[in-house]
Amino acid sequence: SKNKQRRPSTVAVDMSGGYSNGHAPKARREYDHPIAILGAGMGGLMTSLDFLRHGRTNFVILERYDSFGGTTWRDVANETTKLQTEKGTYVPEYLDPAAHCPEDMKTWPSRDSILEMCVACGERHGLDEKTRFNTSLEKLEVKGDTLNGGHYELHLTTEDASETLKVSALISCPGTFYNPIDIKWPGRDEFGGYVCHGSYDSINYDKLKDASVCIVGHGGFTIENVRTCVERKSKKVYVVCRHRHLAGPKMVSWMVSGAAVPLPGPYVVEAFQMMYSLLGVDVWAHPVVNANADRSSAILTQTTTFGVTDIYFLACYYKVCEIVNGEIEKLSKGKVVLTDGKELECNVIMKCLGSTGATDFDEIIGFQFYQGWWVNGDPLLPVVAPAKGVQAKNFAGFSLAPGYAGMIVTNRYILDDPARFLGVRDWLPKTTKDDHYECNYIYKGSHVLATMVILQGQFPELTAELAEADKLKAEKHMKAHPLEKHLSECLAEWKMYIKMMKDHGQIAADAEEIEYPYTKENIEEMLGRAEKTILEDYEKAMAKMAKKAGKA
Repeated sequence: SKNKQRRPSTVAVDMSGGYSNGHAPKARREYDHPIAILGAGMGGLMTSLDFLRHGRTNFVILERYDSFGGTTWRDVANETTKLQTEKGTYVPEYLDPAAHCPEDMKTWPSRDSILEMCVACGERHGLDEKTRFNTSLEKLEVKGDTLNGGHYELHLTTEDASETLKVSALISCPGTFYNPIDIKWPGRDEFGGYVCHGSYDSINYDKLKDASVCIVGHGGFTIENVRTCVERKSKKVYVVCRHRHLAGPKMVSWMVSGAAVPLPGPYVVEAFQMMYSLLGVDVWAHPVVNANADRSSAILTQTTTFGVTDIYFLACYYKVCEIVNGEIEKLSKGKVVLTDGKELECNVIMKCLGSTGATDFDEIIGFQFYQGWWVNGDPLLPVVAPAKGVQAKNFAGFSLAPGYAGMIVTNRYILDDPARFLGVRDWLPKTTKDDHYECNYIYKGSHVLATMVILQGQFPELTAELAEADKLKAEKHMKAHPLEKHLSECLAEWKMYIKMMKDHGQIAADAEEIEYPYTKENIEEMLGRAEKTILEDYEKAMAKMAKKAGKA
């Protein structure tokens, strides 16, 4: 439940100095009232710690749960949920160059381990003294000119009271997962089996043993629950979906997170292909991939992020899991019936259809439009949220914290001198209310990218600080996950799950042990070619600029 307190384990991470060019300017703006930070999940913790490192201490955190960690881990995650990407960059202290993930934490930590880390981090840095737990924001009101003596009035509710709070700015980190998307089919009573959501800790795991499970949807929780079904001894798993989204093999996630420079799309596709070849799937021909004729460029676009997994591929290879493209029309006794008439025998249906964001947030915040990620173009009202899905031709990582980092550094830079934002505000991409979409604060990737490009083009000192922050990703990742160590972990897990499926009777005891498709040699060879391509592209770009400058 959301009010269950999970106590921290001891985690040794010290905060230390700032970037060489990242300290706040002497003339930065100070505020009459505290800055409010909405949310004590990863975004709120990263924002708070970045403030502390730069000497800005007049802030208050508002959190609707009774502890740190955020909605994703406190409410949405299952008992069996693990971080799908590697732990190396998933730390609240990400922006501190001297801070690294806890060494005693597993590479893919569990839900409870993540929550322990967040609680320990908050308490270690005194954030529990700055946080108002069990507190919800009901409404924001603008009082006067907030850049010239005005303020914001936050209407708050706690478990037993309501009050108002004057603040000088509000940084919102509302998260993107709140309510599971639901669907109901005719024939539920006739079906006679067990129906549940695959998230929000709503699964009765005892029902999975020896069951035929039909998972509906193909996002991150589908990937997780295929693993869970293997572990809980399900005899068969069907994944029924309209679109077979690409899942990210663990070594591909490792590659992009460890790359100092974003990895070009063709190499990401090639790395995906090494795993997908086991399933007879041509990734280049997948609808997600848009490549040019000679495959020297590839843009990947899909509505969900890449669920990172190896076990999904093993389960599909051994036909413990079967992907079925289609939609369920109705249920009958012990079966799901698809719109094309196909029937699948099962006794468990697990809905993994995704989640909506906070559907009331746009209204609470007074949203009319977002300029960049600022509410109504107000430099004192940024909203930190990950972009929807995937749309990229170069890949820097699948982990959340590095993506948040750029927004957090930018928010602090603007708060230090909000007047400078006004000169570029009208150039930033604008999102107006979409009546068919309740969560406008969850932006498209192209919207965030365009915002960053414009701001960096106007503010060289911000560009320099963001470049320093960008370096942290590969450094933290490679310190925690050197290639040989990480590869050996992936290989050991691969072998363990093959043995598990044999021990469970899910596959034959004498079934062939399929080899792990990634090796030190093929990873290093591919990364070597990618580095050469990146260098060649850079030299071509420089030559083009020099030629253009010569003509001028």
